[in-house]
Amino acid sequence: MGTNDLATHLAKAGDLPAAIKTYSRAREFCGTPVHIAVLALHQVVLAIYQRDWMAVQTHSSKLAAIQLKPEEKNRVQPVVTACQGLANLGLCDYAGAANSFLNTEVAYLTINESMENISPQKDIMTGNDIAVYGGLCALASMDRAELQSKVLENTNFRQFLELEPHIRRAITLFCGSKYKQALEILESYRADWSLDIFLAPNVEAIFERVRQKSIVQYFVPFSCVTLDEMQRMFVSYDGRPIEEELVDMIRRGTLTARIDQVDRVRYFKSPSSPFFSRNLC
Repeated sequence: MGTNDLATHLAKAGDLPAAIKTYSRAREFCGTPVHIAVLALHQVVLAIYQRDWMAVQTHSSKLAAIQLKPEEKNRVQPVVTACQGLANLGLCDYAGAANSFLNTEVAYLTINESMENISPQKDIMTGNDIAVYGGLCALASMDRAELQSKVLENTNFRQFLELEPHIRRAITLFCGSKYKQALEILESYRADWSLDIFLAPNVEAIFERVRQKSIVQYFVPFSCVTLDEMQRMFVSYDGRPIEEELVDMIRRGTLTARIDQVDRVRYFKSPSSPFFSRNLC
């Protein structure tokens, strides 16, 4: 208890490295699985504060492996899953982050009492954060079929989405092929999300992925589309011409197509296409 109190004091004073070392020294005094779980939980939280995502994964995995009573496990497991999602987000593993957030039990929303001086919704993230992080990571990493089955039809995650209805609307519009409206919703919240301490470093990458996926999906039914139509459908918020964005996507292999810069038409890349013999880039 004295070692834990000292580590808590160091954490509140802002000396996080010393607090982590002190919690590590407390390990030898742990006599029950609950003591070990509490220690691991404190280490997870401090690693999150330090943005040490590998340590978050390590300590959360240890916490998940501890043999606890069912009622204790039910309190700890949602926190573990949410923290693993946060670690994956910090490591830019959006698919892994989406799966973790989508699998976070709704019991996380009812953990209001303090768990050994740690309140998950105050000290880690709220249910609203899980909805935003999970929804955006899913948009960045899943196709429309997966979004429909794993997000919109996920009865567990649906209760998180009810806290942030604009995320649900954006995903619904994306699944309904209404890409322009979905992107407009996301852009309207870009400034707010850019102030989020965990999401801010990933906002640009996530938005770029979602936009590129929208462009690719939009042209699946067509053999050719004019660049003017594309510019109208996918408004550039940084003033960048749509053809430059398409050229970058083609060069990176994200988009398989050709662009006729004379007639300002974009064609799908097809060996049988008569346009393939023309001067296309």
